[in-house]
Amino acid sequence: MCDKSPTTVLTFLTTGSPPTCEANTMAPSDFSTPSVRSTAADSTRKLAIAVGLILGITAASVRAVVVDRTVATQTRAADAPRDGVAVKRVVANASTPTAAMAPFETTRGAESRPRVTASPTSLTSPASPASPNAEARRAAAPAPLVEPAFVAAHDAPRVIARPPVFALTGATRATGTPESAPVPPEFQRGPLDWRTLVSHPGVTFGFEEITDASTGSSAFSGARSLRTHSDIALTLDMDSLVGWRGLTIYAQHKTKTGRNGSDEAALVQSFSNIDADDFRAMGEVWVEQRVLQDRVILKAGRIDFNNAFAGTDNGAAFLNASMGFSPSIVAAPTFPLPTWGVEATVSPWSLFNLGVGMFDGLDGAPAPAGGRSRFQIVQANQQWALGQSQRVGRIGVGAWRHTGLFSALDAEPDADPSVPGTNGWYATLDQTVWQGRARDGDADNHASVAAFAQFGVSSPNVQAVHAHRGGGLTLSGLLAARPADLIGVGVTHASWGTGRETIGELFYQLPVTSHLSLVADVQRVRRLDGPGLRAYGNVATMRTALSF
Repeated sequence: MCDKSPTTVLTFLTTGSPPTCEANTMAPSDFSTPSVRSTAADSTRKLAIAVGLILGITAASVRAVVVDRTVATQTRAADAPRDGVAVKRVVANASTPTAAMAPFETTRGAESRPRVTASPTSLTSPASPASPNAEARRAAAPAPLVEPAFVAAHDAPRVIARPPVFALTGATRATGTPESAPVPPEFQRGPLDWRTLVSHPGVTFGFEEITDASTGSSAFSGARSLRTHSDIALTLDMDSLVGWRGLTIYAQHKTKTGRNGSDEAALVQSFSNIDADDFRAMGEVWVEQRVLQDRVILKAGRIDFNNAFAGTDNGAAFLNASMGFSPSIVAAPTFPLPTWGVEATVSPWSLFNLGVGMFDGLDGAPAPAGGRSRFQIVQANQQWALGQSQRVGRIGVGAWRHTGLFSALDAEPDADPSVPGTNGWYATLDQTVWQGRARDGDADNHASVAAFAQFGVSSPNVQAVHAHRGGGLTLSGLLAARPADLIGVGVTHASWGTGRETIGELFYQLPVTSHLSLVADVQRVRRLDGPGLRAYGNVATMRTALSF
């Protein structure tokens, strides 16, 4: 027989020498003898050592290539002038929140701190919205909308250096040059970290999966459901890639599976902001250009309007969709599927900005004969900071108009839409009402209380929510050992025709790791829909959010 031991096979694969063969004189049972078991064990150990050496050499080679490329990039960055691109984080609550239309929001191309959770929201009906893409408003704990420096120097040009590129080791950049700066924790990655192997300066990958398990009392038994929302995103910072300053390209793919609990429970305001019918499709796909030191921002493509308009910063971590934006904004281009459109934001001074947007409205309402279906919106924002602790605040006021066809308030259930267009206005307010002292010298470890309020009205002649008001409080950093924990309590009230719906919400957001968080949420629902039609009950949800 031929020698087929692991050592002989490895020798044949590496040198090409064929194994020696001899007459088969060994019975199968002889493999159980001690001498044969010892030989087989030795061969296995040798094979394991050889494979380990090969993997070690491969890992070292990959690490060397990545380090060399990173050091070279850092050397070029050190020699280049620091022109500065605005990357100021503006906000309050979970995947790095941003004030709606805030001029200082972090660019998607820049690497952000780990997210604790996100708060996607849905549009299962004209009254159940908010965007799962509001990545700019999702963070572990409230953060300042504006830095004290910006408050002190109102009209000074905002030039903020982009995050530096750090080498993966402490090696010097080149002979005679000083050692690179200390690597912060978020840049400390092992040689085989998957993000290191796939990353490139200017290229950012993101993945998020949110799972909600809900149950409801007898009045809302249809809320019992399990569903998942996931998305994968790619961001290209063209400044880092090709030197095109201020240009960012973004693409996202989304998937939603599971029952639509809010629809099954017949709620106007979705108790879970990932509720929607199942779909698998592209989400946002856009190009953004910043000019004049980021005082003017232009964006075009498939856009979720809620990333820039009508959002509340301190209400972003709530699960109820109406906390994301007012349900009185009818047929808005948002989750589950954004639409094609353009946005423009102008910041004449550092604490004020004005944004306008126009989007395709066909997904929300059909176009009238010979006309077009468009969703148009404008919003103004003013920010401030109060007291020595710089308690940040923001007010936003906006108006919107939809030119599509809508069903009349007194129309029959099966009647075709006949009302040409509808409109409305809204206002949002965010304010940090109290902020404790930093603990143990850590500026990020302190307790704080933040509040939000929102109002919205729309035309009363169509079948939609005509008036909405809501508000709430969030408490972060209650325990020094858990500064990222968040507790929230809020209420939202929507009215239409003869109907009313009031929902109170209480949640606890618990970050488990930098990539995993849990949210326990309970909502009390009180619904009146005409004379004698009343419903009271509770809905509970456990959310798991995983993000990279």
